[in-house]
Amino acid sequence: MKNLTMIDFLKRNKVEFFIGFTLLILLLIESRGRGDFQIFLDASRDLFEGKNIYKIQYNEWYYYYYDTLFALIISPLQLIPLFWAKFIWLLFNLLFTFRIWKIILSYLPIDILTIKQKRIHTIISFIIILMLWHKNIHLSQMTIFILYLCLEGLNLIYNKKLFLGSFLIGMGISIKILPLVLIPYFLYRGNFKVTLYILLSIILALGIPVIFIGYDYSLFLLQERWSSINPLNQEHIIDVSERSFHSLTTLLSILLVDGVGNQYSLELKRNFANVDIHTLKIIINVVRSIFIIGTLYFIHSLPFKKAQNKLQIFYELSYIFLIIPLIFPHQQHYAFFFVFPAISYLVFYFIAAFYSKEPKYSRFQRYSFIIIFIIIYFLLNSNQILGTFNNIYDHFKTLTFGVILLIPLLIIAKPNKI
Repeated sequence: MKNLTMIDFLKRNKVEFFIGFTLLILLLIESRGRGDFQIFLDASRDLFEGKNIYKIQYNEWYYYYYDTLFALIISPLQLIPLFWAKFIWLLFNLLFTFRIWKIILSYLPIDILTIKQKRIHTIISFIIILMLWHKNIHLSQMTIFILYLCLEGLNLIYNKKLFLGSFLIGMGISIKILPLVLIPYFLYRGNFKVTLYILLSIILALGIPVIFIGYDYSLFLLQERWSSINPLNQEHIIDVSERSFHSLTTLLSILLVDGVGNQYSLELKRNFANVDIHTLKIIINVVRSIFIIGTLYFIHSLPFKKAQNKLQIFYELSYIFLIIPLIFPHQQHYAFFFVFPAISYLVFYFIAAFYSKEPKYSRFQRYSFIIIFIIIYFLLNSNQILGTFNNIYDHFKTLTFGVILLIPLLIIAKPNKI
């Protein structure tokens, strides 16, 4: 009877079973080799040996950029073979992905869609984000975890669990500085208690390692880490030391300075100007400021006022998460998984708008949006669609252009039109 029940269950859920089985095989395949998780484990091991983990080059030329708390958290994984340590980390990332999707759906009025439209929304959203998600899995990277901390933290905060939600966001900021932009957002929205809790959580996350490695060593590592990630560092202005870097700093550097690059750069012209470093620094900071101030357009509210509904909140957060990898230097492909909320919002918006009882766009406009979305899809996923030309994509920073193209669509897709 139990066997029959299991067979019936598999028949009714054969698609889910197939997807789950495929993902499990993928994780087992990706658990082979070292990947970036080897760097995390090596840094964790060196931490307990009293070394300067921010000056050691791991895997020959990579550095550890995250906080000492994360190195402490993963330290038990040193006790098992690397394959299984990576598998556990990737399995958690898979669970984080499912949870991210569930939280995203909780912000969207998904019930206005039919069952078929819901499936289309899920399929298209994951197809567009697939390459960026896989980059994180393939390299055992951190972005899925950080985005999860942010979204789970926000979900808890808006469900009145202020301190726990703030702690998750604070821990995310401590581990990787990128979610720092959420602090001015909460301030603008008048969530002063949340802002205070996040700041206290950052201090707590930075202070916990003192218990295990001592005050002097912990303070020393904190100073060393800041010296390596400080966005004002000279090497972060012309941010092209690696071919795969993508951000506003990298894009503006290759467009405004002649001959910048590294040993992998192609002999193909990509700049239309040639400014000095001081001018470049000014331009980068002005453009960053424009993107940051642009948040006010999406918030569309006076300071210290709460958002009117969850869809408006998600609309604002979609833009904020989108610009995170753009405004910070030294970003690789995998960091752009932060655009997942914006992509899921846009796919939902256009499905809802195109198939509403009173269509809000003409046939020409709808086809135009679809063409733009297809272009964005290819710009975000070109590395896997036509990987032969990866060096060309990275040379011209096509990924960065694809992410920037999402912004005009977000401007069009205002939540009050749904």
